[in-house]
This record gives sequence, structure tokens and C-alpha cells, in this order.
Amino acid sequence: MNLFVDVTNSCRSPRNTGMQRMTRRLFAELEQRMSVTPICWNRLGHFYHRLGDRESVYLRTPFQGYDRAVALPEFRGEKFPGELRRLLRRRPVDLSAELSGGDVFLAPDFFADSRRQKLPEIIRKNGMRAVAIFHDAAMERLGLHARRSTQKFRDYLQALAFFNRVLCISQQSRNDLLSFWREYGIRDLPETFVESWPLEFDEVERGSTDMASKSQSVFCVSTFVPRKNHLALLDAAENVWSNGLAFELKLVGAWAGNWPVLRKIRALRAKGRSLAWLKHVDDQTLHALYRECAFTVYPSLMEGFGLPIAESLWHGKPCVCGGNGALGEVARGGGCLIVDQTSVDALAEGIKTLLLDGPLYSRLSAEARARKFRSWSDYVDKFLAHLNARSNNAARVPISH
Repeated sequence: MNLFVDVTNSCRSPRNTGMQRMTRRLFAELEQRMSVTPICWNRLGHFYHRLGDRESVYLRTPFQGYDRAVALPEFRGEKFPGELRRLLRRRPVDLSAELSGGDVFLAPDFFADSRRQKLPEIIRKNGMRAVAIFHDAAMERLGLHARRSTQKFRDYLQALAFFNRVLCISQQSRNDLLSFWREYGIRDLPETFVESWPLEFDEVERGSTDMASKSQSVFCVSTFVPRKNHLALLDAAENVWSNGLAFELKLVGAWAGNWPVLRKIRALRAKGRSLAWLKHVDDQTLHALYRECAFTVYPSLMEGFGLPIAESLWHGKPCVCGGNGALGEVARGGGCLIVDQTSVDALAEGIKTLLLDGPLYSRLSAEARARKFRSWSDYVDKFLAHLNARSNNAARVPISH
């Protein structure tokens, strides 16, 4: 069996948000166990192609040559010039001809381009086994998509119905997917399963976390998109600073063109607040920031999983976060101070509490250190079982509205 993996969002630039982090690690793990062919979709030519040297580097070592953090990592290869270069230099791959009866196609990430139409055609025509990983419908559920983006997302969800299996990263994401499929009138649903993400840090590193840190540094890692709720976090931090508490807030994440957040950061820094935006950092820097902080805040309104919460707990650091949906699935196992993240006052009170309440901080730190997380070996074992399983249904047909 050969596995063809669509790594489009993880091979064109060093952008390394949660979906890219997991895709890259999953590819690396699978490559050690089986024959894997990574492929990339070209948005201009509307075709798959094999990876060239540059794409292979971004897939396997995204921060090679990454000499400084940047605000917009996607501009290092995802935009028009990079697509045009790949269009001219890469030869199309015909999946219909490439895949044999025992091969599998994997889509581990969201796709909003012409793959929404092309992949159902390929799957239906070829009868190939196809597996997808579904992350979340948070933007759609929160009503934050523009009209055009909403249609693209709905087309994507309908395209997923043509796959044989869809692996959801949380119970919340599975519930949302099934709910949307019912709304769209999809019949002959694919088999859906919940397979939560493991953590990518090596277990041998966990014991080196500085448990005795007296740091007054509060850390938040997240791309600056509206649902991550940075404006509320910054208002909450200002509330705490205004009440005389001294701490440093460090933000890590790509800018994503969010001008209101950038203006707020600049305004707070102009007031002399201890606030640093470190932009899109490499993995080594990210790991160090988790280790050095006192605790983290993750104010996201809704998630498919909540990877920064799990990473914080893995490092033995308490996390102030919401408890709704998938956030609660991760947070309720201990180590988190669950608050109403839609409330600036509640976020401020959470930060203040962990800065001042030593016994609570110690208890949550101990709970965080005691948390057990899924290993990559376990995840890949289960993943391979999904790849080898055969569905009784070969194609999915959405009912016309």
C-alpha cells in the first residue's frame, strides 16, 4: 500500500500553526512505517504535483534558514509568486493513473480551493480509498466567515462526504461535522471517528521543565485571527496592569492581517506596559517560551482541539482558558483555570488569581505535570488501522437542496 498525502498547506512556507504542526509530524511518523508520497495542489493550474526541493524542506524542516521571526510566514511561498513558480516548474500528477487498488489518499488539512470540486470527482471516478482529517467548524459556528468564505467552507464539508473515512480531532468537531451534514441533506455518510491529537514534544524533554520558576511571565500562543480573542486578552491584561499588578505578557503568533490587535499592542506598549509580540517563532523558541513562563492564557472562543492548552499542560504550566466544547475536552482533565473567556473581567480575574494565589497555582501546576497525553506511536497505530479498514460504501452523494 502506498499512501498519497496532500501536504499543500505544510510544504509551501514555514507557517506552522496547529494544523501544519500536526500534518508535518504525522507525515514524518508515517514515512518511517510505510511508503508515503507527499503531493501539493497548485491553485493556478488546478493539479497535484510532487514536491520539489524547496517544498520538501518546508515539509520536513520548516525553520531551516529561518533566521528571524516574521509576522506573515505565508508570504515566504504561499502567495501568487510561489504558486506561479510551482506551476511552471512542477509536472502534474494524475491520481487516477497513479493510485492502484491498495493505495490510499489522505487529506489531513482544510482545503478551500478547487479541490472542493476536483477531489469528489477523482474519488468517484477512481473508487479510491480516501481518508480525511477534520479539524473544526469554529469560524462557521461563530458566524465569523464572510459570505464567500462561508460558501467555500460548506463546499469543503460537502466534499468530505465523498471520503470513505473522516477522522475528527475531538468529539466537538465530530458533532459539528455530523450536524452540518444533516443540515445539507447528505446521505450515505462516511464513517467518522474521533482521534485526538498526540503532542509532538519528545517525552524525554518533559522532565526538564523548570518547575521552580518564579517567573512573572504570562504566555499566549495563537495566530491573530478574530476567534482567538486577542482583543479581550489585551483588555484583560490592561485591567490587571491598571490595578497595580506587575507581569509580562508575551504573545506568539502570525499576524494574519489583524489590524485592531496590532493597534492595541502598539497602544499598550506606548503606555509602557510589559508586552512583547514575538511573531511567528520556530519550534525551539516556542518550547523555551513555554518552559520559561509562569502560566499561559488561551482566550480562544472556540476550537476543534485546543493544542496550546495541551502543550502548556505538557510543560507543567497552568492555563487560563474557556471550558466550552473541545476546549473543555482538553481542560477538564486538570491543570486549567476555566473561565468565561468571552468576558474581559473573567479573563482579568483569571490572570490575577494565578499571579496572586500561590496555593492554587501550585495545585494547578501539579495537576498539569500529572496529566498524561497520547503518544505518537499510539496515534499512528490507530491511524494505520483506519487506513487499512475498508468501508462498505464507495461513494457519497449529497442530496440537492
